[in-house]
Amino acid sequence: MALLNPSFEDAGALPGEATHWTLTAVTSLEELAGFGDAPEEAWEDFERWFERLASLDDVVVVLAFFDTLKGYEAFESGWDNAVYLYDLPPAQLATATFDGKDVEDCESGWSNVPYARDWDDITAATGVFGGEPREDFEDGWRSNDVYAWSWAAVTASAAMFDAGTQAVEAFESAWTRATTQ
Repeated sequence: MALLNPSFEDAGALPGEATHWTLTAVTSLEELAGFGDAPEEAWEDFERWFERLASLDDVVVVLAFFDTLKGYEAFESGWDNAVYLYDLPPAQLATATFDGKDVEDCESGWSNVPYARDWDDITAATGVFGGEPREDFEDGWRSNDVYAWSWAAVTASAAMFDAGTQAVEAFESAWTRATTQ
């Protein structure tokens, strides 16, 4: 549909109107919230409520008391932990030993005897993959023995829809038809 009277040349019924055009006016009322001694600034700086202290030396420190005038919270009462053990009873302790010692030094039994402390103590050996001294990832990786090295080696086939009967998806089946009321 073409725009009617695009240059406002045809006058409307009232002064200042153009035919085929609707004049709409919008107004709004803005309201500012004023704070403190300068309400025109319209922000709260909170400094009129409290005295600003320039250093912690000016702060009065008050000790908070817990339970019966203790200056710390011990957490032993009122926390549903009346059965909390502070120490393990000696009768239930069993010391773990490592080859008769109190500590595990990780020196024996870890396939590291003798322990190598220098690279010169290590015998170098070349890793072998499929009889080759490198892994070329050609065989044995989820049936990729037929890996294509170029696009020309790939056989192209068209995607078929509707059980292989159409070369395009028409979206005509298995979709609930939309209806308007």
